Amino acid sequence: MKRGDIIVCAAVLLLAAGIFALGLTRADGDQLVAVVRQDGTEVARIVLTGLREPVTVTVDGEYQNVIVADSSGARVQSATCPRQTCVHTGLLTRAGQTAVCLENKMTLTLEGADAPDVVIR
Repeated sequence: MKRGDIIVCAAVLLLAAGIFALGLTRADGDQLVAVVRQDGTEVARIVLTGLREPVTVTVDGEYQNVIVADSSGARVQSATCPRQTCVHTGLLTRAGQTAVCLENKMTLTLEGADAPDVVIR
């Protein structure tokens, strides 16, 4: 091996180590966030990662939704709407999951870096 070959190999190894370290930093910094919107306007944003105590958010409108979030996820605990679809959705635990109350124009969505780009059923 020549001196130039050693320099090129060292540069490639340093570049690979930098890319690897950058990937680890992003993975550690990922947060799971519950976002509550009503009629397209953000009402609340709750960071679930590392949350120590449950957080309750009440969304008023034509009907009322009570959302409870903790470190394990978020859910619509109760609602005064007739169908209760948002309540029956249950606990949201992964990025990309959503609970919707059409009657109150409210959505509860979990956001994070591991959210899927597309969901096909």
